[in-house]
Amino acid sequence: MRDTLRWHETEIPGSGFTTGTCAAAAAAAAAARLCTGAAPPSMEVELPSGRTAALLVEEDAGGADWAFCAVQKDAGDDPDVTDKALVCAHVRAVRTRARCADSWNDLQIRLEGAPCYADPGSPFLYLTGGDGVGRATKQGLSCPVGYSAINPVPRRMIFGNVRRVCRDCGAKQEALLIEISIPGGAELAEKTFNPRLGIEGGLSVLGTSGIVRPMSEEAMIETIRLEIRVRAAEGRTLLAMAPGNYGAAFLREKKGLSMDSFVTCSNFIGASIRMAKEEGIRRVLLAGHVGKLIKVAGGVLNTHSRYGDGRMEYLAECALLAGVSEEEARPLYGMNTTEEAARYLALKDLLKPVMRVAAGRVKEVLEKAGGITVEALLFSAGQGLMAETDGADGLVRELQGTEQA
Repeated sequence: MRDTLRWHETEIPGSGFTTGTCAAAAAAAAAARLCTGAAPPSMEVELPSGRTAALLVEEDAGGADWAFCAVQKDAGDDPDVTDKALVCAHVRAVRTRARCADSWNDLQIRLEGAPCYADPGSPFLYLTGGDGVGRATKQGLSCPVGYSAINPVPRRMIFGNVRRVCRDCGAKQEALLIEISIPGGAELAEKTFNPRLGIEGGLSVLGTSGIVRPMSEEAMIETIRLEIRVRAAEGRTLLAMAPGNYGAAFLREKKGLSMDSFVTCSNFIGASIRMAKEEGIRRVLLAGHVGKLIKVAGGVLNTHSRYGDGRMEYLAECALLAGVSEEEARPLYGMNTTEEAARYLALKDLLKPVMRVAAGRVKEVLEKAGGITVEALLFSAGQGLMAETDGADGLVRELQGTEQA
């Protein structure tokens, strides 16, 4: 037997398995039951790296021409909404051969009325999603419109591991339909980006390495890229963007945007602007709390605290550039929050000129980093909208007009 890799115990502390790995294990176990009449207690699957992992089979059932197996997802220490969810596979023999479609690289088929993927490595294996697995409704995703949200790497893992099991079992060649389901997936999907991305009715089956790494920045950045790509595929070249819920609420409630053209960029502001350019976006309206964007004004493109703070130093620098005297700027260095600093500047009737400089710096830094037009809106909880760059209002009106059209 090949060496079984237990990632969460040895290689990467706190890690777990992706939904794609769980789906591949469940599908391979169901194929084994269909071929031999018995499901294994655990299923060894090959990961994209070529290493292997063994996952416990939690449930199984079957009949003469069908088998069902379920694997429970272990996301490790990652705060994944799918942690502990059952990922299920129903594998059944089909008597009618599927007819390949003539689009999307001939990998789309329709089997008994259901949209399926065909295995490029075998003329006998087909894959679709069932209950709790979403379907793509927008262009720009990794799955074609109308098809199950099972991403390319998990598809390859599912097909490859089922092929291996069928070969090892000496199964006769017959067409098999693999259906992946996630009980409760529709409810869990409401807590994810899926509704915003245009994936309806359930979760996505995801994973590029087969392993979930806790709080992966790479995974978060790719999620942001995907959201930008979906907006770009809709023909948009102008996006509204904010680091999080405060900015989103500000654009929705204070500027009247419906958020059809909105993307959450989290702390990855610089990376999001660069990705926007790569996906064909030409202009971005960025709205954010001064506590976040003052860091950008200081040249910080990732605003997470682990990359440094310096908010008060950057704010004091903007104050000096706005013509505030050194004596009046000095107290800013010792303040604990930007809200406190904003109240101080407002009492001195200095808030507007200082924030106007800060907004201009945000625009300058991001346009230099990303190579596209950026307009900025700075606000705080106590002061509301404090400053906007000259072109911001025009972008707001354009977005309002686009969303109302």
